[in-house]
Amino acid sequence: MKIIVLSITPYKEKDAIIDALSENGDFTFLAKGIYNPKSKNAGLNNILVTADIETNEGNYKYPVLKTADIIDSPMKVTNDFYYLSSIMMIAEATKLLLQDEEKVQIFSTLANAIHLLKVVEQPWEILLAYMANLLKVGGYDFEVNKCVLCGTKHEILTFSFNDGGFVCKKCFEEDMVNDLTVDQMWLIRSAFNTRDLSKISFKANKEDALKVLSKFLEFIKDSYGVTLKSAALIYK
Repeated sequence: MKIIVLSITPYKEKDAIIDALSENGDFTFLAKGIYNPKSKNAGLNNILVTADIETNEGNYKYPVLKTADIIDSPMKVTNDFYYLSSIMMIAEATKLLLQDEEKVQIFSTLANAIHLLKVVEQPWEILLAYMANLLKVGGYDFEVNKCVLCGTKHEILTFSFNDGGFVCKKCFEEDMVNDLTVDQMWLIRSAFNTRDLSKISFKANKEDALKVLSKFLEFIKDSYGVTLKSAALIYK
C-alpha cells in the first residue's frame, strides 16, 4: 500500500504511531523500532516520506508495520529553516483540515508537491499552490479572475476571503480590508489558478509569500477553528 507520512508520535522506547495518508484515505499504523537508526524501516521517520508498505494485524490497536520501501522524500542536502517549516505546514494542514473522503482527492497533489519541493530553490510557490488546492478540495474555491460581487475584471482593489474572492473598487466597502499589494494579489490569483503543481508558472519572494500565507492562515483559523502550529515556526 502506498502511503505518505503526515505525523509521527513516539510510542514506547523506539516505536512510533504513524498517521499517514493512503490512496484510500487515512491510515494509522504502529512502526516498531523506527527510532533505531539500524532499523530497516528507519527511513519512515520523516514527515512527508512516501513509501510502499506492508502491515500485519497483531495484538495492538493498530496494524503493525512489516516492510517499507521508500519511494520519495522531500528532504534534500540543503534543508533551510523555511523549507523544513513549509514541509511541516503541508503535512499538518493535510492532516487537520480535510475530511477522510477529501484526503483521497488530495493524495496525488500531495505526492506531486513532495517531489517538486526537492527541485525548487525556495518552497514558496509549491507551498502557496498546495495550500490553495487544499482549500479548494475542502470546498473553498475563491473567485480570482474577476470581482466576486459584480463580475468586472477592471479596477480590482483587494482580495477578501470573507467575501469569496477579488473585489473591485466599485464594490469595495469600508469594512473590507485592503492591505495587499498588486504583486501579493497576483500571487493569490496564481496559486488558486494552479491545478497542476508541476506546471507552476509564477515566482514568489519571501516577503510577499509570507504576507499571502498569513492571509491563508487567518482564514483557516476563522473558518476551521484551527491554528496550525507550524505557522509559529515560519513566522518565528
